[in-house]
Amino acid sequence: MDYEQGEGSMRSLVYTSTQTRPITDSELAQILAVGREKNTRLGVTGMLAHKEDNCIGVLEGDDDVVRSRFEQVRADPRHTNVRLLLDEPIQRRSFPDWSMAFQSLDPLMRDVPGFSDLFAVARPSDPSFGASRARGLLDWFRKHPLAPLTNQQAINEEAPKTRVINGAIAAIHDDGVSRFSIEAVVDRSGMSVDLISALFPSTHALLAATVMRWTRAVSAPLLPLAAEKGTVAYLHALLAAHREEPALMRLIASTLGVSTDPSADGSDYYRSAYLQFREVVRAALTEDVRTGREPATMDPMRAAQQLLALYDGLRLQSLLTSDTDVVDAFDRAATRMRRGWSEQYEQPTYWDIPVA
Repeated sequence: MDYEQGEGSMRSLVYTSTQTRPITDSELAQILAVGREKNTRLGVTGMLAHKEDNCIGVLEGDDDVVRSRFEQVRADPRHTNVRLLLDEPIQRRSFPDWSMAFQSLDPLMRDVPGFSDLFAVARPSDPSFGASRARGLLDWFRKHPLAPLTNQQAINEEAPKTRVINGAIAAIHDDGVSRFSIEAVVDRSGMSVDLISALFPSTHALLAATVMRWTRAVSAPLLPLAAEKGTVAYLHALLAAHREEPALMRLIASTLGVSTDPSADGSDYYRSAYLQFREVVRAALTEDVRTGREPATMDPMRAAQQLLALYDGLRLQSLLTSDTDVVDAFDRAATRMRRGWSEQYEQPTYWDIPVA
């Protein structure tokens, strides 16, 4: 969701905190889902990064709203040692596209100047120390604007691949998938053509790896919502996350098109990936029936087909129209769909009409 740059009195706050206890995957998923929707409603943008029990957050938007959101963080019992590093008026947002970008462990985080220093036990108490480190972090994220979408725990040997894929995502974000090229990845990743070719033997191989990491980075933190709140809630949260990155939705739409042509390069991979996603939805719906969240009259496979028809159709429609609120439309249709799962299915009688 792109926010206008030329707003009134705006403020940026950068803070660090420590978790009072380990946060479960389910709690993290709810933090992301609820925080994303609340920030969207309030016009707040920013990001949340974490390393082990330490967190760093950025909030930007209307002055009063940002201060209020920060006080909510300070009062949250899951956080302690909340420390304000930077509090300054701004003219432009650093994260205009994201209500809450999420950065988990990533091999590239090792390169962020001052990230670990912020959490060192012997860190200086001088406020200028935190402010300078916070500005360094913001500058890094400005230069790597898609880093929050490419988070993935990776071993050191995977770092070169991560750099290449980050470059591929940046190229697709800026230029679109139709103009994607290895040269564009070279420009954005700083890696040579030879090294990229050694890691990914073809453009299709690089695109496939990019789709996998980008979609997994968005969906994996939210998946625990399926078990905690149900399949429909998970798809709702996933749509809200995808809404903030139209380039990813365009990339997914293009891969779905490729997967329909068995002779196209990569079609088997994309079709397999889609079937795996459908199986995730079907299995989650089966669990919903077991726990009583959905009625026993619902067939999980048919319900998965129906939900994905709605989910995929609305994502595509939102790319083709300017008046489609993809999350609201999904909620309204899914609510009616769920009521129908409790009813006995009756064959439609569209054509049972008298003929003169």
